Amino acid sequence: MSPEDIVRLRQDLEAFQGELMLEFYQNHAGLKEEMATVGIYDRFAHLFSRQAIDAANAAEVGSPPDESRMARYLGAFATFGYLDSSVKTLTDKANTFESQSVVTFDGDDIPYRQVPLRLRAETDHARRAVLFEAKLAETEKLNVALSERMQVMHDAVRDLGAKDYADLCSKTKGIDYRSLEADMEDLLHRTEGLYVEHMSSLLRDRADLTIEEAWSFDIPFAFKGQEFDHEFPKERLAEAFFATLKSMGMERADYPNIMIDTDERPNKTPRAFCAPVRVPEDVRLVIMPQGGWKDYQAFFHEGGHAWHFGSVGRDLPVEYRYLGDNSVTEAFAFLLEHLVTDPLWLEKSVGMRDSGQFVRFALLNKLMFLRRYACKLMYELKLHHGRGPVTRDFEEIYRSCLQKGLKFRHSGKHFLEDVDDAFYCAEYLRAWILDAQMREALREKFGDAWFLEPRAGEYLRELWAYGQKYRADELVKTLGFVELDHGPLLAEIERGLES
Repeated sequence: MSPEDIVRLRQDLEAFQGELMLEFYQNHAGLKEEMATVGIYDRFAHLFSRQAIDAANAAEVGSPPDESRMARYLGAFATFGYLDSSVKTLTDKANTFESQSVVTFDGDDIPYRQVPLRLRAETDHARRAVLFEAKLAETEKLNVALSERMQVMHDAVRDLGAKDYADLCSKTKGIDYRSLEADMEDLLHRTEGLYVEHMSSLLRDRADLTIEEAWSFDIPFAFKGQEFDHEFPKERLAEAFFATLKSMGMERADYPNIMIDTDERPNKTPRAFCAPVRVPEDVRLVIMPQGGWKDYQAFFHEGGHAWHFGSVGRDLPVEYRYLGDNSVTEAFAFLLEHLVTDPLWLEKSVGMRDSGQFVRFALLNKLMFLRRYACKLMYELKLHHGRGPVTRDFEEIYRSCLQKGLKFRHSGKHFLEDVDDAFYCAEYLRAWILDAQMREALREKFGDAWFLEPRAGEYLRELWAYGQKYRADELVKTLGFVELDHGPLLAEIERGLES
């Protein structure tokens, strides 16, 4: 490919991202039952060809630093696009199944994607078990497509000459998963006693179960925290978010490029998400509010994504507006999400003066997710290591990995549904680490109530404007740290739960 071809790849990348994100938005927002990405991938097949990968890799070598960085990001995009394109039909099949499938329970037909909400609301363990088993019957059907999809993707890795999927992801993204795994083993070890003590107490008090008796389907109910929900009224959700931004010098009117979808639809996924259709001109935040503290956390998290993407410099190269290290945007999302559990924010924004019990409750929820994603990383390194077939043997490996770290019981049938492509679990883990260090830097610069300081908002907008040009391990150095370090994250958890 010539330099002119590289220019075309960069131009077409943005058009492809726009079409793909719009399709994703419409399906997951419940506006369209079928997921149809095959035509999109076919129209932009040149973006994911071997020629595109080779051209980007060649452009990285010997180029000036900035051009080399852009070429590296473009090469990663082409590589993962090549893999995604190889399974596009199976991806559509799986997403369409999820949006159309229903689970029959107690005389009701519940959309498959809505089952987690029903499990969270169900007060009886035995009834939750029945609903969970009904869901697993549909999950078994979904696993047929997911198993084939994973095997085809692993085979495509061989076509690229990589040792295996884990090695390809590590080298393409520049992340040492084994080093991160060692950090997570340290986190699991250091928090084990604290986690078991507090998790056992929570399950006993809120679900009348021991940690050994509890199943994964009991956890959403145990963490329902309905006694706190009145502090977080549904009708004040957006108001609280916009008031927080305003305190940092950011007016809602200054962001007409960000659309917020709060409408209720039967097939809308209950999981909030952000769809950057065109960065920064068209960013969509999607949530289906139920009322309560979880809504606030979800809205602030996705708001962190939306305001990050919506603040990216318009003149930045496309690689920095769309590509790069997703740990960065996830860290900005966690930064705003964490406010919902900050005692000062709770007092000043929702009038919650005695927040200690809620803060410890929410911190335990966070620790549970940290441990869960640490276990997911360990499982996925086993799943994606080597060139063996993707068999049902991984059901037991998944179950044992999750159970070892979380202590409550799991079904192995989620061994593929609970896997995100390209080790996205690692991006979450790196983001949690970066978020804790970022908050430490913000407190040092602007005080404990940094979220009330317009200078902090200006500082964040400067960081947001760079998109994802800089990786998490580079960005953390601009905050005054030597490297990504999980020490502040561990200290925060230990201090919060032991208080």
